[in-house]
Amino acid sequence: MGHVTGIDSLAYNSRALYWPPAGKLLLSVCLLVGSLSSYNLYGPAIVLGVGLFLFLYSVKGNLPSFILLLIAAVMAFNAVGVIIIAATQAGSPVFSISLPFIVINISQEGLDLAALVFLRSFAGLFVVLFFASSTPIPHIFNSLKKMGLPDYIAEITVLVYRYSFMILEQSEQMVNAAGCRLGFSGWWNYMRTTGTLTANLFIRSLEFAERSQNALQSRNFTGSFPVFREPKRITTVWIFLSLAVFASVYLIGNIR
Repeated sequence: MGHVTGIDSLAYNSRALYWPPAGKLLLSVCLLVGSLSSYNLYGPAIVLGVGLFLFLYSVKGNLPSFILLLIAAVMAFNAVGVIIIAATQAGSPVFSISLPFIVINISQEGLDLAALVFLRSFAGLFVVLFFASSTPIPHIFNSLKKMGLPDYIAEITVLVYRYSFMILEQSEQMVNAAGCRLGFSGWWNYMRTTGTLTANLFIRSLEFAERSQNALQSRNFTGSFPVFREPKRITTVWIFLSLAVFASVYLIGNIR
């Protein structure tokens, strides 16, 4: 729960909170597509630099511990992936690693592809972190609704988003209570307690949904959540800026 609320807290305290959500989304998509369409390392390296700068600007240079853990986890998965890519790509061997039953040849083509995948993944990570840490969910769907997304999809998504925090809080309380009663001591107790908590959480969620529906109707809920401060609409400046960024990354990333 802490990670979800942490991202939400970052978004509402971001320097880029009042940038147009649709503009940030378009810029992020253009950066990601530009990075993925690059065939050399320059394109993803540029996107990595831009994404890292935007993310640090968004969080005011403060990196919470859960963000550092997330980056470390992605680095660990990436390290495994690029090693496998470098070891399995065919090509001229640059050096070999001798193991008891096998000799692994590392080719130049494998190293190049592994470096490209490594940079692309990190560039994408920081671009997504920038968007997630600067744009609350209600702002995103409010903007998408203005762009033609059906009202009921936007409102249901916002409703699920808002009440998911309460469900997470309830599940955390139930897990803590079960842990205090040694409900997770041993494999058998762990499985039995997990099943019991899952069933009880489902029932509590239904009860909570019924109470919430009554509460919304008593407040004249008409199927629309008003937003106190409407996020800005996307402008032509954002569209041209995003397309210019994409064109620049694409051209630089495809230099042979």
